[in-house]
Amino acid sequence: MSEHKLKSGNAVLKINNVPFAEADALNQAVMAELRVMKFTKEEIGDLMKNVFAAGLSSPLIQKELWNVFKRCQYCDKRGELKIDKDTFEPKEARADYVEVCTLVIQEVCGPFLSGLYAEFKTLFGVLQPYLV
Repeated sequence: MSEHKLKSGNAVLKINNVPFAEADALNQAVMAELRVMKFTKEEIGDLMKNVFAAGLSSPLIQKELWNVFKRCQYCDKRGELKIDKDTFEPKEARADYVEVCTLVIQEVCGPFLSGLYAEFKTLFGVLQPYLV
């Protein structure tokens, strides 16, 4: 389990262990959205906008994210709440929604992405002599 004090100062997010199948489903949803994005240094602002827009508007990512939310607690003045459809109803809690989504995706998908990066680095090393 990990614990994160949210930037609003009004709450703490607790992320419990997520089973592999649920973590993989969220990772696949994120990868499906990222697959169509172009990554260049010159357009980092556009990239960040597109990543957040995709994550917040993708029905697939939202479905899998809410599935993982069942394993998280949002702790504010109301107490330690299991995240559900009512958690972000108060306006104060809505300010934390994007940060909660981001933290959950980072924690759940991070191990997959670090492994993917390592594989890309290895593959690039193998292919580099053949690239013009």
